Amino acid sequence: MSVVPHQFHFADGFVKRPTDPGLGIDVDEAYVRERSRGEVNWYNPVWHHDDGRLAEW
Repeated sequence: MSVVPHQFHFADGFVKRPTDPGLGIDVDEAYVRERSRGEVNWYNPVWHHDDGRLAEW
């Protein structure tokens, strides 16, 4: 992945809203496809309050 260095412009301590299309990055599609074939070992954590009630994020 590469970042376009001139994508963001700053003025008075703020980032100006980009007007060009896109996110300013190039995605390596071959790498994404390769990684998508692997096994995913991810789970959604579940939290509970002290009294056992389900807690949200």
